Amino acid sequence: MSDKTILLIEPEASLRAVLEISLSELGDWHVNVSSSIQQGIEQCKITQPDVILLDTSTPEIDALIFVEQLKYHSMARSIPILLITARADWFTSHQLQAMGFAGAIAKPFNPATLSAQIVHLLEANREERS
Repeated sequence: MSDKTILLIEPEASLRAVLEISLSELGDWHVNVSSSIQQGIEQCKITQPDVILLDTSTPEIDALIFVEQLKYHSMARSIPILLITARADWFTSHQLQAMGFAGAIAKPFNPATLSAQIVHLLEANREERS
């Protein structure tokens, strides 16, 4: 089993299953799954994932508040947050960092290369911060 842990926050069950399989089977990640941002915040309090993958298309009414709480918690514990969104190309890496995110992955994504994309974004984020 991998020593890399990712917290996946995805409200849609079918997409959550695809992402979880892509990350665990093809990417060798240990995947903690959450169906809501609020639940993800609670999971972050219990475990320390290496990265958080957050789908921005959430039906939660207080999504912006929860995202801010998640960012605050992740920054306090130095956990990078990556977005997975159809709007990934709307922002530069500098804009994403200014908003508190380590990067973004575009939807639709390729399940076979998803893990490599995550690793690349994390490495690029580390380089930009140093």
